[in-house]
Amino acid sequence: MSDAPADPPSQTTRGPRGLAPVVALVLASGMCALIYQVVWTRHLRLVFGASTGASAAVLGIFMGGLGVGGLLLGRRADRARRPLMLYAHLELGVAAFAALTPWLVEGVRALYVATGGQAALGMVGATGLRLVLSALVLGPATLLMGGTLPALARAVETRGDVGRRRLGRIYGANTFG
Repeated sequence: MSDAPADPPSQTTRGPRGLAPVVALVLASGMCALIYQVVWTRHLRLVFGASTGASAAVLGIFMGGLGVGGLLLGRRADRARRPLMLYAHLELGVAAFAALTPWLVEGVRALYVATGGQAALGMVGATGLRLVLSALVLGPATLLMGGTLPALARAVETRGDVGRRRLGRIYGANTFG
């Protein structure tokens, strides 16, 4: 045990019971993220076809957006005075971009069709365009998603939790969701 005083937990996450609502939110967030991924993949398959390459591109952009979002927004979460509020704003942003998906996909479809698709661009050109257009649809939401876990980690961490059990619960709930 260390003689250093533990940081007081934030008011919203005080004690094991205070962590339960946050765990429930993160579980729901994880479920929503999986639903978003499936819906986005299906929407973009309607535009680009059900090819393995298109599915792999969507998954790659999704995971890349999460990573870049964690990198960029993790720094902001470290400086946030109210990291749980940052988390809430990030989730609202994700929901807003998800709600815009049908219109974004329609715009992407129109642009892809206007270029002539694979018939005009060839395999390499069409694949490149698919990647760029998919990134335009998925990028903003997945980038925001990538910042949610760092914000939550900042909200629940304390010096007294050397084993990071609180963070483990949050991460586990997100993964389970």
